[in-house]
Amino acid sequence: MKKTFACVLLVGLIGCGVAERTHSVADVTKPQTITLNKESSQGGIVSFIVVAQGHLDGAAEIVLIHADSGKPYRTEHLSGDVDFRWGGEWYSDSAKIEYKPSSVKSGHLSLQYRFEEIDTW
Repeated sequence: MKKTFACVLLVGLIGCGVAERTHSVADVTKPQTITLNKESSQGGIVSFIVVAQGHLDGAAEIVLIHADSGKPYRTEHLSGDVDFRWGGEWYSDSAKIEYKPSSVKSGHLSLQYRFEEIDTW
């Protein structure tokens, strides 16, 4: 029992080695392109997770651009309270996100993200 607990604890600690990072959209009333990057200490990336939270007085669209094709990969239409999650396989060291407000008068929006790498042990 103690050995199993120690293994689970060790795996949990290793998995927590890369902290989530945050990007706050400075002015939600203006369109912008956001580039999120892996940490310099990370190796080969295999997945990407982003969680968006905030509130917009108006409507906007946010688009994750596919790293290889340069075309829209995922799109969310935002208005009012914002709370969504994108995640999955991703084989690039960065992610390009286009934020496009159409009628936003005020608000706030933050993106918590993490690039996950191949386990090397």
